[in-house]
Amino acid sequence: MEHCKNPWKDECKSENIKLYIQMKGENLPICQQCWNKIADQEEEW
Repeated sequence: MEHCKNPWKDECKSENIKLYIQMKGENLPICQQCWNKIADQEEEW
């Protein structure tokens, strides 16, 4: 099973994948908890 690959939180190993984001041509699985944090950031990606 794949786990979260949040580029801003490498240590996340959650398997509760909510969606995928594309970054530098790669699709990264993102879990529910990390997505909530990413969506609230002003970070550009």
